[in-house]
Amino acid sequence: MTAATTDRGLISAPAETPRGMLGRALKIWASLDTPVLGRRVPGTGFVIVVSALLMTGVSIYTVQHGAAMWYSDALSHLTIARRIFDNKAPGFQQLGTVWLPVPHLMLVPFVADLTMWRTGWSAALLGIFCLAGTSAAMYRTAARLGLRRTGRLLTLLVLWTNVSFLYAHTTALTEPVLFLTMSGCVAGMTHWATARRPLSGGELAVYAGVPGAGAVLSRYEGWVLVMSMSLFIVIVEWRRSRSQYPSTYRLLRFIVLRRLLPAVLPPIIAIGWWLAYNYAIYRDPLEFMFGQYSAYAQQKSISTYGTLTTKGNLGVSLFVYNWSMVQTLGVVAIVIGTLGFLLVVATRGLDTATLVLGVLFATYVFEVAALYLGMSVMNNSHSLPKGLFNVRYGIQPILFCALGTGFAVELLRRWTRRFLPAIIIPYVAVFALAAQAGWWLEDPVAHNSLIGEGAYNNATRPDAAAEYLRQHYRGGGILMDESGASNGIIPLVGVRISEYWNRSTGDLFATALASPASHARWLFVNTSSTGGMNLDGMDAVYADMIEHPELFTAYTRVFVDGDHAVYERAW
Repeated sequence: MTAATTDRGLISAPAETPRGMLGRALKIWASLDTPVLGRRVPGTGFVIVVSALLMTGVSIYTVQHGAAMWYSDALSHLTIARRIFDNKAPGFQQLGTVWLPVPHLMLVPFVADLTMWRTGWSAALLGIFCLAGTSAAMYRTAARLGLRRTGRLLTLLVLWTNVSFLYAHTTALTEPVLFLTMSGCVAGMTHWATARRPLSGGELAVYAGVPGAGAVLSRYEGWVLVMSMSLFIVIVEWRRSRSQYPSTYRLLRFIVLRRLLPAVLPPIIAIGWWLAYNYAIYRDPLEFMFGQYSAYAQQKSISTYGTLTTKGNLGVSLFVYNWSMVQTLGVVAIVIGTLGFLLVVATRGLDTATLVLGVLFATYVFEVAALYLGMSVMNNSHSLPKGLFNVRYGIQPILFCALGTGFAVELLRRWTRRFLPAIIIPYVAVFALAAQAGWWLEDPVAHNSLIGEGAYNNATRPDAAAEYLRQHYRGGGILMDESGASNGIIPLVGVRISEYWNRSTGDLFATALASPASHARWLFVNTSSTGGMNLDGMDAVYADMIEHPELFTAYTRVFVDGDHAVYERAW
């Protein structure tokens, strides 16, 4: 629209008319049904904006109500990200080895502000970015696989109506970064497989390999993703190029050197860096796998109590994990998504769409296998023992269910258009997803196990003690063992991490324990008999208080919250 002119000069352009706004909306609507043209996928920008706005609204609600800080693991991730630069011993060694590093590195710019770090907004901002990226990647994947507007939008609605998925993106849990990198990797390999112009190995490395590298350094599901992607590349390229190579050997050499190697090289470099980091810091490249803070050590401790009931039992592993999926992912998405996968297999065989869905399904296989092999532990309302622990892992197959739902709705719509109005099938799917979301929102804590697990973490944590310390701390240093059970409350206190003497300070922690009164004015301790070092032993500070009481005579207990206590130096 151009500005109007008169004999007195230039007049500013009038506001956009309703007709102009309607035309713009219709153009966006039409773009969602436009076939893919090369690298450009029309409608991507619209998807990014809508998902970012949606996630912003969700974040405002959860952060204001404190729910974004419910998960104890989320607090630990916020602490790790900030202690890289805010610590008595700052540096990359503060990444530790319990969790893979990319989620913490991506949090670093957001945790630089103390208020954003303490309130949870740092995690929520990263979550907004992750949801926008994941939504765009899944939209582009659906479009490149031939889905039109209905299928593309239903793929997104599975993500946008899933309360578990949205809530996780308001926290500092590692799942949002995994979904971002995983969906980016899948979108890249789908682009390579469906492009009219054959993409080079370098393009494959950029589009799929780099996001794959991010995935393998986000969560271990990313390692399985890269293995599945490798098989995908071999199958697709074998079909595409076998007529061009009379020799099987030459064909395999081409696939490995010109396609597979470029795609997996970035993830291999990422894994190599992680092994080198572990060796440089801990003198053991497999410290992350078998070290004192590893999942292996945790499972070993749990196994001694006989509560690792899924290990060695495939039936129990399937039963427990499937119930976690029902309680976090929802029956509607599981049923429709699985139906879509079966319909694609039945109508297309093992074509590209089937293979992409198979790559996304690999996360389900990994989760069940981890339970069966004793590499993971999960408790829900149907496990033995019952409880809420790691239930959030049930959300992992959501990308598979989302894309499967898009295919199910579009295929059923095509098959029933002779005797049903075209809108019926999509309407039923939207209504079912909305009803599922409505049931969750009626009582999120009771109806959704992922949110319920967060609420349980919050209820069993010494938040009152953390709040007391936040209100009364005026300097002098804090001595605490952050590995103690429920001691990971550092972001809630809201004090700079450089004020703490704890395990992350290395040898300085031992020095402070030997002479606490000369180092710290405040003590934060867990007084229970177990809980430190992966449930193996007592809180190190409290253990020293019992073993060497003469070192702590200057301290007075000033606040008690269950098993947790705050001490202040009296002189």
